Formats: sequence, C-alpha cells, structure tokens
Amino acid sequence: MQGLRNLRKSNVKRMHPLFVLILVAGLLLTSIYRVPECFAASPESLLSKPAPSFVVTDLDGIRINPSDPGKVTLIDFWATWCGPCREITPVFISLHKTYSDQGLTVLGIAVNDTQKKVQEYVKSNSIPYSIAASGTKGDTPLAEIIKDYGVTAIPTLVLVDKEGIVRHVSVGTGPDKAKLEKELGGLIADLLKK
Repeated sequence: MQGLRNLRKSNVKRMHPLFVLILVAGLLLTSIYRVPECFAASPESLLSKPAPSFVVTDLDGIRINPSDPGKVTLIDFWATWCGPCREITPVFISLHKTYSDQGLTVLGIAVNDTQKKVQEYVKSNSIPYSIAASGTKGDTPLAEIIKDYGVTAIPTLVLVDKEGIVRHVSVGTGPDKAKLEKELGGLIADLLKK
C-alpha cells in the first residue's frame, strides 16, 4: 500500500512541471494571438470603420439590427449600478425625443446587469428608447457585442452613421451634461442630413 502511494506522489511530482509548462504556453498563445478584425482593441479603434454587426431584442421584444441602412444609431453601453451612466440617462432621453422622428435609433446595451434591475430602472426613469439587457434566441450574445466593440469601461458611447460606419466614440462622461448633449446633438443632426 505504501509503495502505491509513493508511486502516485512521484507521478504527480513529474506531471506538475509539465502541467505548468503547458498552461503557461497556452496562456501566452491566447494573449498574443488575435484573429484579425474579430474584435476591437478599444472602442476608439472602430472610428471610421464599419460597426461590428449584431442583432438584439430589446425589453419590448423588438429586434434591432444597427446595421440596417438608413438609420443613425447611438449605442450606449451602460449599467444600472454605474453612477455616470445614470447621470447621462436624461441626455439620451432628450436626444431620442429630439431626433428619433428624423431617423435616430438610440440603443442601450446593459453590461453586467440583471434584466430585472434594468426593467425596473427603465420603468422608473420612463426611458423611451430601446434597451437590451439579455439575449433571446437568434440574438448576438451581449458578451460578444461588448468584446466586438472593445468596451472595457462604461459608459461607452458609439455613434454609427446611415452607412454603418462608426463616426464618434466616447468613453466615460465629462461633468458638463449639457455640453455632452449639445456635442452629440450636433453630430447626430449632421449625420441625419447626409
């Protein structure tokens, strides 16, 4: 019996360095190998490039594909637990009310949030624009969208023109919400005219 235990211990000791070596090699390969054009290194790297395509179903059951031509789309990556995200909700409500009849789609994509909390937040703040909080059958997984857009911080805002090209990206918000609304409103108005 003692001999069997010693044999097992010696096999484990020999396999341990090999296991560590394989693990380290795998981690190195995954950290340096990236499939070209599969995801953005950062949201800013998307500027003047086609927006990654995706399909989501919003809380009202409406399927949204921002790649559909003819619409300007403002995508807001946000969460209910994010203070700056909550602070700029009124900006998006205002932009939606001002420009949705002219062809603007505002889409909020909830990041690391529960559908229940998102639904409560949307209801309590009377949010009129589309919000995606979880995927349904046939949707692009939210984690994939977040990766494709290079989102590592929220809020992240991405403005896509009628041809599906990313025209503006901003990460975080400044202290002046009126200035943010004015700048985004000007960009949106210009894109809607084209």
